[in-house]
Amino acid sequence: MAAKKGFNLRSFTSFSLLFSTIVMSWSGFVLYVAPPGRIANWSSWKLMLFTKAEWQALHTIFSYLFFILFVIHLFFINWKAFLTYIRSKVKAGLNRKWELAAATIVSAIFFIGTLKSWVPFGTVMAFGDKVKESWDKSHQSPPVAHMEEYTLSKISSDFQGITIEEIVKTLNDSSIKVKNPDATLKDIAAANKVSPSRVYDILTSKYKGKQAVDITETPSGVGKMTIKSVADRLGKTPEDLIKILKENGIDATEQTTMKSLADLLSISPHDLYSLLAGK
Repeated sequence: MAAKKGFNLRSFTSFSLLFSTIVMSWSGFVLYVAPPGRIANWSSWKLMLFTKAEWQALHTIFSYLFFILFVIHLFFINWKAFLTYIRSKVKAGLNRKWELAAATIVSAIFFIGTLKSWVPFGTVMAFGDKVKESWDKSHQSPPVAHMEEYTLSKISSDFQGITIEEIVKTLNDSSIKVKNPDATLKDIAAANKVSPSRVYDILTSKYKGKQAVDITETPSGVGKMTIKSVADRLGKTPEDLIKILKENGIDATEQTTMKSLADLLSISPHDLYSLLAGK
């Protein structure tokens, strides 16, 4: 009778590295085409049953797992062979100098090219950005950035003359159960298995015409807005905003986008909007 084989750490590590590589690669591709967070979080976007936040968590955790397994594989399982290889190369000298040089150059080109947006690296990332923004056509964006984090108390201030008690009753009457008025739209939506946008749509349908938009709140998709559209929202002229930018050493026109200006100032479009709004 053959002896029962014990647990093989080498095989376990190899299989785990394989699974980690598959999960990292696939989650990386999903995140490459996933919509921006403002859309994904507001509409509860999912692909293959998982939300964007879940795909991000999978990608991050399995990346850490891969690194841990790599360390185990190299320094605990194959450490003797690794040390022997290093010693032999030190004694004999590097016999693959051209291969080492080629690998170093290629890695450096990919690293620098990605940061500098050289072709084709910049083209690949630009294509991904276009795919991400294309979700705007089929999914709703929030009126204000990160609105899914708003509590009902904060939401009530958007509707003139409407109390928090009325808002809670409206949601309960629409089969959206609210146990805590201080809960966020995201939490309420998750508890009722709907999207934050669905919760907000119920309120806007009920209290249509009573919304009081805070123009100083950063709107969703602010990076794509032009100076003219921002000026219209703030009740200012484009010249007013251009003057503010000029004082900060930046030249702009009415059609210049917020993202391009924010990049020049090394700040986020959100912070640039706050600057222009005088917050």
